[in-house]
Amino acid sequence: MTQHDQEMMWQQLHNNPELREGMRREIRDSWERCYSYGVNPNRNEAIRLSQREFNEARKDSEYLMETALSVMEGLLEFIAGTGFNIILTDANICVLSVMGDQQSLSEARAGGLVEGTVWSEELMGTNASALAVALARPISVVGYEHFCRIGIPVANSSAPIIDGGKIIGVLGMVAPYCRFNTHTLGMVMASVRHVESKMTLERATKYNEHLIESMSEAVMVVDDQNTLSYINHNCCRLLRKRHDEVIGRNIYDVLGYHPDNNHLISLATGRVATNETVILNVGQERIKCHVTCNPLNYTEPPCIGTLLIIRESRHVNRMVRSWIGSNAKVTFADLAGENPRFLEAKKLALAASSSNSNVLLLGESGTGKDMIAQAMHNAGPRKNHPFVAINCAALPKDLIASELFGYEEGAFTGARKGGNMGKFELADQGTIFLDEIGDMPLDLQASLLRVLEEKSIMRLGGNELIPVNVRIIAATNKDLESEINRQRFRRDLFYRLGVIKITIPPLRERPDDIIRMANYLTQKICKRLNKPTYTIEPDVIEAFLQYPWPGNVREMQNVLEGAIQLSTQPVVTYDMVKHYLNLPPNGMVQTEAQLESVGGEMSISSMERMMVEKYLQKFNNNKSKTAKALGISRKTLYRWMNKYGLEE
Repeated sequence: MTQHDQEMMWQQLHNNPELREGMRREIRDSWERCYSYGVNPNRNEAIRLSQREFNEARKDSEYLMETALSVMEGLLEFIAGTGFNIILTDANICVLSVMGDQQSLSEARAGGLVEGTVWSEELMGTNASALAVALARPISVVGYEHFCRIGIPVANSSAPIIDGGKIIGVLGMVAPYCRFNTHTLGMVMASVRHVESKMTLERATKYNEHLIESMSEAVMVVDDQNTLSYINHNCCRLLRKRHDEVIGRNIYDVLGYHPDNNHLISLATGRVATNETVILNVGQERIKCHVTCNPLNYTEPPCIGTLLIIRESRHVNRMVRSWIGSNAKVTFADLAGENPRFLEAKKLALAASSSNSNVLLLGESGTGKDMIAQAMHNAGPRKNHPFVAINCAALPKDLIASELFGYEEGAFTGARKGGNMGKFELADQGTIFLDEIGDMPLDLQASLLRVLEEKSIMRLGGNELIPVNVRIIAATNKDLESEINRQRFRRDLFYRLGVIKITIPPLRERPDDIIRMANYLTQKICKRLNKPTYTIEPDVIEAFLQYPWPGNVREMQNVLEGAIQLSTQPVVTYDMVKHYLNLPPNGMVQTEAQLESVGGEMSISSMERMMVEKYLQKFNNNKSKTAKALGISRKTLYRWMNKYGLEE
């Protein structure tokens, strides 16, 4: 088609919607979006960022540019003289770099394709770079398929650059449409794969470095000349020396000629050992350690020497306790509360205890999801087997996989001899509690889904499936449906984990439990601190009823424990808690006479009466709103009003 034919076809497609039915579906859909965005089809110039905005865009994409530019230069040598330009954009379709020969660059500038221009679909209509991001796949857009007039003369083949499951940029080839051919997109895809491979290799290198630095063990490498060629941060800490004080120095000079250190030095000179006990003398301190060492003898890259992994005994003991996991100590009898919504959640949890189905606990932070998980374990058939808890948000991203699934010997530098068991293996026949599951990285979610489907795990660096019989209870304070829509959580994993979903209501929606919970926690804290049972003054109760408790039960526990620790008398007063709750000094609206008490603690009856009166007054005797605020039915509200003589 000639230039005139292209323009005529483009004009007809804009004037006759029925003709657009013959376009490729992805192009047609893009045009419809452009109409809804209000894009001007006659736009004939590109939108350009300010210099400051462009500098910020390039700074945000330094890693992408550093990796991709060398690949672009190699591609440019191959296509020199063909009239093609190579473009690199970020995920927002801002052009970061344009490469080509002198003539093609001149044509690109004439067409507005220069660094700093933005080609998003919302601004510049249908084009290959924008569609590559929208569709998350390679695509070509030719001539009249462009929504805006500015794109008619050219053809663009682009592919998204994906790193860690996220689109971080687009690589494309642009030329006059008459030079377009079907091989162009294949060249772009091959170049993108090259960029992604470089990123993967670099990430693997950084992963190993980060992994070693994240290890709790001290790691050092001693070469065949007894010189320290590598040492990680924990080893520097163990030796009480800076990195620059030890690297490149002889191990005898670093450790000193103390008899205690001779054993470690002998291991460093080529012996093979596994968890051998040594005494390390550092200054005036004698430290008991377990040392594993293996000889190194590689030709590529050249490395001859010994790798030593040193674990302090006290850290080993702590690690063992961490591996085993905290015991499930909570039972359903320990879950205080009589609010109907809480009782319903408790009833569901108790019913689910005897099942092997996966359970997803939903609720805000501090509502006691971990306690319900322990109670379910103790009420079920797995109560005599392990209960292993892991907080998915507390572990570094690079270590979660090894924590959950373990690793084989040689899986990575510093991997312990014989490998290591993961949490799933430790929890075999028992329960694994995955707290903050909403913070689990996407790539690991796929691995977890595979475990759920296959009932087996594979250690890092391994090639054998290890069967595991584990009941999974997961918990999150996030809205997983929203996370799914934002592509931060897998929908299929959500369905597999949420076979049984239980929502724990926040404390502010359980007003009838606030006083009961306060008294229960007070008794529990006093018992733990070996103090006499404290009473709670009525104005404190009123303050608790007024406070929204954003931190839920955990926050109430902290407030009470702080007050009890600082009190000189066995009573919790308003002055002890007001700074926690941030309420005004005169914030009390109930009098002490309205707060009947029994034996220094409020009775259930007085609490019910006080709360009914409070909410009837608050909602101007609206029964529906009062019942909803109390978390009870209208029938129960009328029964309480009759019981306490509160009939109108």
